[in-house]
Amino acid sequence: WGSDVFDFPHQSALHRRLLEFNLSRADKILSTSHVMAAETAKYTHEPIEVTPFGIDLEQFRSQPVDSLFEPDDMVIGTVKTLEEKYGIEYLIKAFSLLKHRHPDQSLKLLIVGGGSQELYLKRMTRDLGLAADTVFAGRVPHMETPRYQNMVTISVTLSDSESFGVAVLEASACAKPVVVSNVGGLPEVVADGVTGFVVEPRDPEQAANAIEILLADPDLRERMGKAGRERVRRLYDWEASVAQMLGIYRGMVS
Repeated sequence: WGSDVFDFPHQSALHRRLLEFNLSRADKILSTSHVMAAETAKYTHEPIEVTPFGIDLEQFRSQPVDSLFEPDDMVIGTVKTLEEKYGIEYLIKAFSLLKHRHPDQSLKLLIVGGGSQELYLKRMTRDLGLAADTVFAGRVPHMETPRYQNMVTISVTLSDSESFGVAVLEASACAKPVVVSNVGGLPEVVADGVTGFVVEPRDPEQAANAIEILLADPDLRERMGKAGRERVRRLYDWEASVAQMLGIYRGMVS
């Protein structure tokens, strides 16, 4: 799933041996991403099959929604748990750079999710003078996620650690261009320069520059959004992912 491979075995030699033992007892080892399969392979000689999370393309699609923003607003948004490893603070800093560069443009920031950093991040937006242009939507039910993804002009995920990137694919399925950090499974789910931009982690200026390119070019946003949805359809369709999993389980049973 992620932390059980990327973090757990580094806590101690005992943790590493526990992971190696667990993997040795498995009849089949599956990973949601290629990068995590490579990490898992450090602890086992067994073959690992990549079974990515699927995206429901009927649920996640471009559609008009009852938005929290005005039609002329340019909304930079993210849907992530508000924890340190997801780098929301770097998104806020990038947004601050953009607001200073384009004071006359109606730029808004949408942060969807809850977590232990919520108060810290809200205080940061106040300290940077961004509170009036930032919406913290809090935790939302998963069935409401497509609505919020469709409020966004550009979806941004600047994590320090990420095993896959489901929220990024959900944004792409809604035909949104994306900007992500070059960590874990994020560059695996984004075709750099085609469906979005991949930037270095913890670099608000580089993130702001990538977002700025998209803000200035509506045709590019549309092309990347369409390419992103097509990529999700081709590689991460829910029905195909379920069929792959069922095939593996049926093969095990037989």
